[in-house]
Amino acid sequence: MFSIFPKDDHDQTLRIKRFLMAFGAYVIWSAICYVGYFLGLTKVPLYILSAGVAGSFIVNILLYLIFRTGLNKKFQDKSLTLIQMVIATFWIMVVVYYAYEARSAVLLVYMVVLVFGLFRLRIRQFLFLSIFALVNFSAVIFVLYKLQPGYINVRVDIFNIVVLAFILPWFSVVGGYITNLRASISRAFTTIELLTNNIEDIVFVVDLDLNYTYVSPSVKILRGYEPEAVMKQALSDSFAPSSLDLAMRTLSEAVALGKSGGTEYNKSRTLQLEIKKKDGTTVWTETKFSFVRDKNKQTVGILGVSRDITERRLAEEKIRYLATHDNLTELPNRTLFGQMLGRAIKFAQRYQRQFAVLFIDLDRFKIINDTMGHDAGDQLLKEIASRFRQSLRAVDVVGRLNEKDSVVGRLGGDEFVVLIEEVTNLSQVATVAQKILNTAIKPMVLLGEECRVTASIGISVYPDDGEDERTLMKKADMAMYFAKEEGKNNFQFYSQNTHSPAFERFFVEAELRHALERNELYLDYQAKLDFKTGAITGSEALLRWRNPGLGLVAPTQFLPVAEETGLIVPIGRWVMKTACAQNVAWQRQGLPPVTVAVNLSLRQLMDDKLIEDIRTALEASGMAPNLLELEITESIVMHKPAPLIELLARIKSLGVRIALDDFGTGYSSLAQIKHLPVDTLKVDRSFIRNLQQNPDDREIIEAVIAMGRALSLNVIAEGVETLAQDTYLREHICDEMQGFYFSKPVAPDQFADLLSKHTTPSST
Repeated sequence: MFSIFPKDDHDQTLRIKRFLMAFGAYVIWSAICYVGYFLGLTKVPLYILSAGVAGSFIVNILLYLIFRTGLNKKFQDKSLTLIQMVIATFWIMVVVYYAYEARSAVLLVYMVVLVFGLFRLRIRQFLFLSIFALVNFSAVIFVLYKLQPGYINVRVDIFNIVVLAFILPWFSVVGGYITNLRASISRAFTTIELLTNNIEDIVFVVDLDLNYTYVSPSVKILRGYEPEAVMKQALSDSFAPSSLDLAMRTLSEAVALGKSGGTEYNKSRTLQLEIKKKDGTTVWTETKFSFVRDKNKQTVGILGVSRDITERRLAEEKIRYLATHDNLTELPNRTLFGQMLGRAIKFAQRYQRQFAVLFIDLDRFKIINDTMGHDAGDQLLKEIASRFRQSLRAVDVVGRLNEKDSVVGRLGGDEFVVLIEEVTNLSQVATVAQKILNTAIKPMVLLGEECRVTASIGISVYPDDGEDERTLMKKADMAMYFAKEEGKNNFQFYSQNTHSPAFERFFVEAELRHALERNELYLDYQAKLDFKTGAITGSEALLRWRNPGLGLVAPTQFLPVAEETGLIVPIGRWVMKTACAQNVAWQRQGLPPVTVAVNLSLRQLMDDKLIEDIRTALEASGMAPNLLELEITESIVMHKPAPLIELLARIKSLGVRIALDDFGTGYSSLAQIKHLPVDTLKVDRSFIRNLQQNPDDREIIEAVIAMGRALSLNVIAEGVETLAQDTYLREHICDEMQGFYFSKPVAPDQFADLLSKHTTPSST
């Protein structure tokens, strides 16, 4: 279907509209010419007048065709304004020739044409048109003067020429100024239009009645509506139900503040709002609101800029999900489960309810994981997680405390936890626990083979077993280990029975297995003091363990467990590396080099990688080998002297010092000692403790000191705690002392301070 205006070409449509307005002026001009003819104000023949009118129509039709074909776009003056005005001027001057008495009226029409040119032509175009009109008018008057002198008033027409000669240049100047000003404004509006047309953000303005006054074209990209359609909508129609209240409340507050003249809203307000699209879907936007003010600083509207943040919001939601869920099973992880447990505690406190926490550990998971591989282990965990979800009520929560949780530490990949809310009696909890056990033991196919696992479940109940998250989790965990001790594949409620010595040891072992990776182990350092100089000559690294559930665990409680289970090997490796690195760190602080002693157990001495571990610790830290001293108890050496002598010789070949600890308790002879590649004898603290009361202890100490002097060994007295003990040892020329009398075991920073104060011989 034919349309007067081209589709999808706003600029060309605007040019044609201006052309049609000019064409309307031609129609009016033609009608005026006919009126003048019939009133006898012109002598033009009717055929010439009709030919001129017809010619005008033909020219305008041709101009319209030029517009519709787009040929005008090839010209500098795309609107063809100059061409149209030149043609109009020509026809006006033709009429001037025949107008006689109406000549002044015709010139008035020309002035109207010139006024139109003021707003459309550039200064050079306007000057050309002015010269063209002046020349034409002068030529018409001259021709009339020669051919029809009776048809002119010489003085009036000469005056008209003079007026045109003055007026037209002035019009050219004014027209050029107006055109340049118009061009500047047009460029400014074009820049704004380009920005609003090409940015994807929606820019909109509403008045203080929340009616749209402007919407940028980009609304079609974001919402699918044309700007005109949005202008007819209510502002509230833009927002999805999830954001409607927030958006309208914020805008209403802003409107009220704006109408009252308040200044508190000077800064923009940014909200995340869900916006409705034309197709019924929604997008999330970040919308910034600010006031629109007039030149008098009065608020006249609100400016909004909306940006699509759907992808960013989805990414943020995914990050939040990954941060609160286990990647493998998609169950809540420790962080999210802790939040849920915290809410459950508040709810139970408010309404005097009780709930239960079930700590679940799969009994045979490690065997399957080691024999069939991690892929099979992952498949098993996903299947178990799915079973647990299906076996619980909708109000219950199941989570997985996976290996990547770092709030408390890694609890192992096969541990799950369940929160059972709204518990009325313990039999209800027992039923759920038994259901979980039955669910876990059902066979499953992994890599084509049928497998079964069982579960051990520990249960704590709020508020009987605790009123905070940490206590409930700890006691459920303890009850779970008690379930394992009772034969596995069962559940146990937390009770005082879980504090049996067997259970305590079992729990220590279970926690110790994860102590290294949870960074629960640390070292304290006890100084060794030279009796003669009063300077610190070395330190002994002493292992400490602080567990979130057990608190500070005594070495006598966990070291035997570590020795029996073999955990002492990796732990001892860590102690050696850490002690060497710390000693080098002290030297970098400008402190003098001193020896650092590390204890070795029998299990470590039997380890094939001991020599390699020593080399690695020295190389990694850069510490000189002679600053490392390895302490071995006398009883260990007496257990298997022959093979150990060979091993100690290999250690000595590295340049490392060796000390014989707890000396005096192993009943070694002088003949045995002289064959051992040791550098130091450390007198056992039991002899120092009763030094003043027991003469036998004094004789042993004096014999050890004499033996050390005879073998050129350094003798250190352990456990010196009193002034009397210190005085006796000094008098009998013992080399060094170590004990609470001088310093307790302290942290690395405290030891550094102590070392800085005892680096030179004492003045006393």
